[in-house]
This record gives sequence, C-alpha cells and structure tokens, in this order.
Amino acid sequence: MHVSRDGLIRASIAELLSMRIVHLMSGIDVEHNLSASACGRPTTISGYTEWVTQTEPPITIGWDWCLVTSADDPSFQRASQPRANVMLVDDSGNDKSWSQNLERLATVVDVLPWVEFVPRTVFR
Repeated sequence: MHVSRDGLIRASIAELLSMRIVHLMSGIDVEHNLSASACGRPTTISGYTEWVTQTEPPITIGWDWCLVTSADDPSFQRASQPRANVMLVDDSGNDKSWSQNLERLATVVDVLPWVEFVPRTVFR
C-alpha cells in the first residue's frame, strides 16, 4: 500500500480486506424546501456515511444511502457508488479501471455493518 503522486492510495483488494474499516461519521441530508406549501408531498429520507481504515495513511470510503419504505419493513440501501481515496490494483500492481475500482469497493461497502449502524447513529 502506498500513496501515489495523484493522492490516491494504491492497494490490492487483499490488503484492503485485511484492514479494519470503522465508522467515522454519518448524517441525514437536509431538505431545502421546508415551506408550509410542501406539507403532504412525498419525501425521501437520505443521508451519507463515511468509514475509514485505522492505517497510516487512512483509507476513507463514503457513500450515500436512502431509506426505502414499502408496505413491509423500511430498509436502508446504498444509493450511490462509493467515494474513496483508494485505487485498487491487480496482482501486478496495475490500476483497475475506475469503474472496476468502484464496483469492487461497492462489494466491500455492502458487507460492512453500516445498515445496522447508521440508523442508530443518525436517529438518536
């Protein structure tokens, strides 16, 4: 793992998976139209979360989420590809494409316990 001149941390997926990734912060997006005329209209509850490794330098991975409501149980879902300061590399040390990087990072994000953790953090 190393920081490149472009500011991205180069790491293999194995290196990333061997690191402990912990919650840094989460929040709810603020709606901009809070006037009385907006009463009764459909709304979406959404927010963001940021997680980091406990390495030096730290890898940071953030993404947007939304609360999906249905007739059954409401559920939290990732609403965007992750944003990160890491570029995953293959076994030869070559960069993945940016889209492959984001797809791989999304699979990492999806196994983090964020769906259980974020609601406890933002809805206290």
